[in-house]
Amino acid sequence: MKKIFITIVLLVMCAGTKAQSRRLDSLLAKIDQLDDTSRRDQFLSEISGIQGGDAVLLKRGEAALTKADGNNKKQERALRLICDAYFELHDSPALLQTSLKGIRLSSGANDKFFLSEFFHAAAMAYRYAGDTRKSAGYSLQAANAAFETGHIIQAIINFSNLESDYAALKMPDSALNYAKLELKLSATLKTTAKTMMYGLGTSDLAEAFAAANRPDSALKYYRRVYDLAEKINFQTEIFPYMLNNMAETFLKLKQADSALKYARESYDRASKTRQWDYIYNASEILAKIYEGKDDKKALFYLKAAMAAKDSTNAAGASRQFQLINDKEQQRIGDLKDQRDKFNALVRFYVVIGAAVALLALGVILWRNNRKQKYTNKLLSEQKEEITSQRDHLGGALEQLRSTQAQLVQREKMASLGELTAGIAHEIQNPLNFVNNFSEVNKEMLLELEIEIKNGNTKDALALMGDLSQNEGKINYHGKRADFIVKGMLEHSRTNTGETQLTDMNVLCDEFIKLSYHGLRAKDKSFNAEMVAHFDPGLPKINVVQQDIGRVLLNLFNNAFYAVNQKQKTADADYKPEVTVTTSAENGLVVIKVKDNGIGIPDAIKDKIMQPFFTTKPTGEGTGLGLSLSYDMVVKGHGGTIQVNSVQGERCEFIIHLPIS
Repeated sequence: MKKIFITIVLLVMCAGTKAQSRRLDSLLAKIDQLDDTSRRDQFLSEISGIQGGDAVLLKRGEAALTKADGNNKKQERALRLICDAYFELHDSPALLQTSLKGIRLSSGANDKFFLSEFFHAAAMAYRYAGDTRKSAGYSLQAANAAFETGHIIQAIINFSNLESDYAALKMPDSALNYAKLELKLSATLKTTAKTMMYGLGTSDLAEAFAAANRPDSALKYYRRVYDLAEKINFQTEIFPYMLNNMAETFLKLKQADSALKYARESYDRASKTRQWDYIYNASEILAKIYEGKDDKKALFYLKAAMAAKDSTNAAGASRQFQLINDKEQQRIGDLKDQRDKFNALVRFYVVIGAAVALLALGVILWRNNRKQKYTNKLLSEQKEEITSQRDHLGGALEQLRSTQAQLVQREKMASLGELTAGIAHEIQNPLNFVNNFSEVNKEMLLELEIEIKNGNTKDALALMGDLSQNEGKINYHGKRADFIVKGMLEHSRTNTGETQLTDMNVLCDEFIKLSYHGLRAKDKSFNAEMVAHFDPGLPKINVVQQDIGRVLLNLFNNAFYAVNQKQKTADADYKPEVTVTTSAENGLVVIKVKDNGIGIPDAIKDKIMQPFFTTKPTGEGTGLGLSLSYDMVVKGHGGTIQVNSVQGERCEFIIHLPIS
């Protein structure tokens, strides 16, 4: 998909076999010495379009590797040619094996340019194999290496791959970041490829918005790319791809007429150029649109999709067959040449030729036997090494799982301790009221008895009124204690993962108090002001209360910890303050937790959501709180969590949760 923005020249198919052969020789002579990314991709696309071009490209790379004679640069170029061939053939196992060999070679030579090329090839191999996470890892390494060597276009291409990988992984925030980075880098270019790179970044931005379920924004940028493609008259590949994306986006917006328009245009254009992938996608969209409305047309496009899929598979099989056939023809030709030479020697040197042939045959057998033994030895050593590494990694993985389980348990126990301390402090207040008023009532009852015996009716009635008021206060604080105990039992229940209609104002108020009193239970000298700005019109939303409560408790604990740390070194006029704010914006409930504590350094902002990363001293944190909070909000509830911080001044976490 990405090459549609890099390959500017249309594929040219030569009219005859001789013309194709001459063109193929010309392309092969240029490509193995060319490092310009866009021109290489152009030549590779042309080679792929020539009958048998992929097989010839692979054979050229293998021959170049044989002739490299230990020359590092020649080996790298030869391996890159082989990677190019396997890439065009979609042979992911062979592509991965060759790219890993290239990575080892370039890493040893510290050659960042070719290292970027081989990282990119490994990423594409994993993408063909369906392993998107590994593809993203290698694409990031490829982009970094390209950026270090000043190859901005190659860096943009790899950032584009990262955007697609994160969109496929349902991580739209990361996908948007990389699409924006593409646009930023493309603006720095001063080459003729600037327009193409801008179009690539704009397309990826649209794709990222679509992955983030923001179809209106996606269509805005898809239209920009659409207009750009018409402006430069680049219609062979860009239009079917773009039209399919636009049709799918209109479907999400339930605008069937617009979706039908773009899907039909994509189908017509792709059919003219026999682009089976795009025909398949357009046919599926059209079948979905006509389903239940026009069954004949729906059936027609379903059959068209099946035919396009079969054609795609047949095209891939044809390339593999062509490669095997060309190799077999080469082998037959080599055997024929050897036979002709042997017959000539027999005619001129009957006895001598036979002796030389036998001697040569013996030498060949001896060398082959020696080489076979050496190869078997290497394979045996590699197998033993792999077995040893596998056993070692298995043990390390088991140890890591054990350590992780211990840290998770430790985090749970720490949270339980903080929760218990906070509730104990909360329940102590009403119990103190109950005990104090009970003692006062005992004394007043004795006074009442004395006044009754003395016949002082007026004073007795006054005492009875005071007793009634005290009993009311005892009853009030008793109910308050009962409410707190019920709340404790509610939060101690096992999390079933079921959502409940929840008032987030109440939940935030409850957990900021629990967090504050939990810290006060451990440090009596600590004081901080709790400020709440709750939206009185905030709608209730369906959430897993235990999960969101755990998220809020983590954020409040971190906020109080930050202001407490700053208070230890700040001036006397410093007033620690933690603020919680709720509001409703654009169909989302927004919760902001802000403190005026020590803040978060810029260098570690990107790491704070990673598991086991913590800035707290040993024994005070496990590094799981924010990681678990991120999973609960983003993966568990389809929301987002962001952080804004200024080191030494403040920190603010912002949570967005969908209302419906």
